[in-house]
Amino acid sequence: MTAFYRHFKGKYYQVVGTGLDTATEGQVVVYRTLYLSDYSLFTRPYDEFFGTVDRGEGSVEPRFAPVDAADLPEDAQLHVLSVLPLP
Repeated sequence: MTAFYRHFKGKYYQVVGTGLDTATEGQVVVYRTLYLSDYSLFTRPYDEFFGTVDRGEGSVEPRFAPVDAADLPEDAQLHVLSVLPLP
């Protein structure tokens, strides 16, 4: 799994891994923002994360598109973590 993604709205994210939603027993993607945010981690159902969005007029694109680390903008690169700090 590629570690970096661009959301269809333009912001960049780093995938931490996948997990299990114990309430639904569905697989989720655990990811973090590569910009300042009030929250450090987010989850989204796996199929939704890797799904598509309809932008209207027949334009369909991935919700999150993979990007190479080298292609991240400089401001996003500033927020990349190689080790996730635990509370």
